[in-house]
Amino acid sequence: MSVIKECSSCDAYCCRHVAVSIDTPKTKKEYDTIRWYLLHENIWVSIDHKGNWLLEMRTPCRKIDKDYRCAIYENRPRICVEYPLEDELCERQTEELAYKYLFKNEEEFEAYLDARKIDWRWKR
Repeated sequence: MSVIKECSSCDAYCCRHVAVSIDTPKTKKEYDTIRWYLLHENIWVSIDHKGNWLLEMRTPCRKIDKDYRCAIYENRPRICVEYPLEDELCERQTEELAYKYLFKNEEEFEAYLDARKIDWRWKR
């Protein structure tokens, strides 16, 4: 199974966002920080199947051309070369979602917190 072949038929989904790990929130201040993230356009927060929290910035790589190919393929960053990791599949290779929970805005996150009876609100 050739990675180049697989990627050539893809729309560069993995190259249209940046996801970084964030600490699991435990305090009102940390919940509020996530709410603040989600108030910004093209920012999502997710929890993967292992319980890891991720901050995702929905923004495409500047080096993806109109045919969804990497314009700097031979000199791309190491993270691109190694993606996906050996024990993982990319988002387009599996039917399973990459996340257990996905929050695209603060309302979705607040509903998640309320459903779990988490005390996240500041008293006025």
